[in-house]
Amino acid sequence: MRLILWMACAAAACAQTPDWEGVWKGSLTNFPVREGAKPVEVTTELGKFPDADGVCSRWRNTYKQEGREPMTKDYKLCRGKGPDDLYVDEGDGVKLTARWIGDVLVSPFRVDNLLLISSLRLHGDTLEEEILTVDDQPQAKGVTALKPKGIQRLNLKRQH
Repeated sequence: MRLILWMACAAAACAQTPDWEGVWKGSLTNFPVREGAKPVEVTTELGKFPDADGVCSRWRNTYKQEGREPMTKDYKLCRGKGPDDLYVDEGDGVKLTARWIGDVLVSPFRVDNLLLISSLRLHGDTLEEEILTVDDQPQAKGVTALKPKGIQRLNLKRQH
């Protein structure tokens, strides 16, 4: 019986999901760092990780940079059918597929000739998101080398 329970929990349905509900604050940095770039402060509000089919949770980012109006992006992290059917609803019909792999929420997508791979990790009271940007190339047979352009990193601390 224990073996059956262990095997069942080894499936994706029993994978640990993050306890990230709450407010997070920190900064955004682009690498390579641009000369003269002003700091960007970020506040992220996250709802409970969607743990049932058809459930969506809040994912709101507010960006503040000296000399600019604050910008807010209201997204939702949603679960379709089953624990591997996740997506980020950006609004206006834009839905990016996502998957909880190990302890990372991964969401790859393309914008024009760029491939972007977003990775979101929780380490205690630190939430880190990285978006790797790569010049995309048309598909060819065999290995195709792609040129990385940069990484955008959000490093956030849980607010109590």
